[in-house]
Amino acid sequence: MKSSSSLFPVSLLRADLVAESYIEDTYLLKPNNSSDNSVQIAVTRLGFQESEGKASRGIPVVLLHGSFSNRGFWFSGGGKGFAKSLLEAGFDPWMVEARGHGDSPVNDNYRDNNVEIYSTFDLPAVQDFISEQTLQKAFWVGHSLGGVTIATALAGAHLKADDVLGIVLFGAQVSRYPVALKMPGIRLLAKAVLLAKKRISGKNIGPEQEPVGIAKEFVRWSGLLTGWRPLKGKSYWLGLKELNVPALGFGAKKDKADPAKYCKKLINAFSDQSQFYLLSKENGFTQDYNHVNMVVSKPAEQEVWPKAIQWMNLTFNP
Repeated sequence: MKSSSSLFPVSLLRADLVAESYIEDTYLLKPNNSSDNSVQIAVTRLGFQESEGKASRGIPVVLLHGSFSNRGFWFSGGGKGFAKSLLEAGFDPWMVEARGHGDSPVNDNYRDNNVEIYSTFDLPAVQDFISEQTLQKAFWVGHSLGGVTIATALAGAHLKADDVLGIVLFGAQVSRYPVALKMPGIRLLAKAVLLAKKRISGKNIGPEQEPVGIAKEFVRWSGLLTGWRPLKGKSYWLGLKELNVPALGFGAKKDKADPAKYCKKLINAFSDQSQFYLLSKENGFTQDYNHVNMVVSKPAEQEVWPKAIQWMNLTFNP
């Protein structure tokens, strides 16, 4: 596999055979595009063993996990997951891991990492690298915080919208925050508590921890006079108004963290032709899904993944 780039330093960390049929090529990107030159981003390309080395491997799909997670959300060590189904459907899956998650090392300024930083520096580097390697535009898929990061990168004009074929967001929203955090006194208390922390534990949530910068940003976005915006600059909602990106969204009826109606609000802001599925029995699905099993479950494999794959096929070949 090609493990170098003319854009910035890239190394092939490893090439693993998984479940006797699949190859995971994990690259470490060192874009050197921010004030923290220690940043390295792990990007893993999934392929069939027999397709290793082929120049063309289908339309790229970039997948970004949510909070307290890593690429295992999309493709497990046992060879299962949404990325596998994408591969079998003829796509070219690339799984990104946020700084300090999975194979992405903890950077020097780890505690300050947040969505604004990921979207401003890391995702554009990933987009440039995958475009260089494949010479194609790509679909972008995100779950929860991963979806929010993709949306932020597009709204902030950090990702090149013309090179995005479309986006698929699972359980991603930026409108609903705890009511208590809208009170200035509670927000100040929350900020004070977070000052002493470096990371937020993922115990009983997922395999990874999160930098405290994510929590601080969440508190800032919860303010009545701030909302979803960068530290300096206009609201990201205004940025979305300037876009017309094909978008598909999924919301789960039992998702208490990111309620479906707010996921729908975000996805509808991308395009007049945006599509949205509420994953519930009322809408013809076998169950009322929750925040995680809307992607990671056997029922999701049977009735949710196919809708995303069909939409991508129809979007690419209208």
